[in-house]
This record gives sequence, structure tokens and C-alpha cells, in this order.
Amino acid sequence: MRTDINPAYGHLKEWVALLPQHFEEGGQLIFNGRNTIKKFNIDGTWLVVKRFRRPKFLQRIVYSFFRKSKAKRAFLNGGELRKRGFDTPVNIAFLETWESGLLTYAYYVCGVDDAPPIVERLDEMEPFDRVLVADLARFAAQLHEKGVLHGDFNNTNVLYHPQSDGHYHFSLIDINRMTFYEGTPPMSACMDNLTRFTGNKELFRWFAEHYAACRHLGESGVEQMISVKNRHDRNWDRRKALLTRLHLR
Repeated sequence: MRTDINPAYGHLKEWVALLPQHFEEGGQLIFNGRNTIKKFNIDGTWLVVKRFRRPKFLQRIVYSFFRKSKAKRAFLNGGELRKRGFDTPVNIAFLETWESGLLTYAYYVCGVDDAPPIVERLDEMEPFDRVLVADLARFAAQLHEKGVLHGDFNNTNVLYHPQSDGHYHFSLIDINRMTFYEGTPPMSACMDNLTRFTGNKELFRWFAEHYAACRHLGESGVEQMISVKNRHDRNWDRRKALLTRLHLR
């Protein structure tokens, strides 16, 4: 077993050490799919525990010898995000279980953020919330300017918090796939990073206009963002069609 805990939550060390047992026997189920997520109340404090799917054999070798587990990456990324001034549920601990020298399961423990995902004010709302999209564009620009690329910047991994002035504050979840730069990421990487949160072309243009204004990219930057987005969507459609033909979807 390998584990690490946020020093501010050292009082939970014994509970974290028995996490696999606690996870099997208790908790409030939130999600059960590829990964399993449960919620626990420990002495009046609510925690979220995400158990990542047991990796396949070759993945176990990779995660055991060449790459950090998803739980460890989420734990480290949570700390780095907060250090750079962005909200994400506080990183509390991670724990890995091992068998015959190979990783079996990885658990990530964090705080609770019950805010809703932006999807309900984007693709599930007609017309879409233009204020939220403009605020989201500014948020994305701030992430990039501070050297942060969320590896899965989609409409369920960004949560929104309405503010008293009618605008929105955002927080990030599902943070095990992130890239951090000392400076600003290349613009090509930034544009590619923004292709996954909507399929609505009108919404994306509105977003692109506000993002480009924040980054001082001009109209040519807007058109470049839209071109990158269109290329991504065409490739995605071709991939889906191929998987359907191969009966893999």
C-alpha cells in the first residue's frame, strides 16, 4: 500500500489507511461506471472518494514502473491548481493498493463541491447562457495564461457558481489529466484544449470571441479557434463512424 495525505488532514490518517475496507463496506454511492465514486461523512466532514477502475495488465506495468497512478496525479494536480489560484475540491489524500509488485486499485480522496456542471446552462439550455459562456471564456484564458491545460476540459468537468453580480465563478473536477507549464502553453495547445466542451457552433463562436479578446488574438484568432474546433469535430465524427462500423460502440 502506498499513500500520501495533505498535512491539513493528518487527523484522517488512520481512516485513510483503511480506505479500501471503508470503501467496500460503506459510503453513499454517487457514481458507478468505469470508476466508482462515493461520499463519506467523517466526524461531520463530507469527503468524496474516487476509486479508479482496476487497470488492465499492461496498464498495471505502466502505472507501477513508468507513470504515476491517476489517483496520485489527481492529488498532486489538486495541490498545484489551488497553488495557482484555481478552485478544485481540496486534495486530501491518495492511496494505492498493490499485489505481486503491481498496482491494483488507486483511490483519490478530496473535499466536496456540490456545484452543478456547466452542461445544464450550455447544451441543455435554449438559448444558451451567454453571460456564463463569456465568463467561461475568461476563465479558460486565465487558466492558459497561468500555464494550466486541463486534459479533459468538457462540460461536465467544469462546475459553475452563480455570483451576486450576475456573473459566474468556476471550479474544476476530474483533474488527473492535466499539464502545467512554467509559462503560457503554446497557442496551438490552448486552442486544441478548448474543442471538447460543446458541439454548438453558435455557442463556440461566442466563446471564441470572448477568449480571443482576453488573449488579444483579434478576429484572425477567432477564426483560427473555429478552424481548430471544426477539424476536431470532423475527426471525432469519423472516429465514431469507424467504431460503429467495427461494432465497438
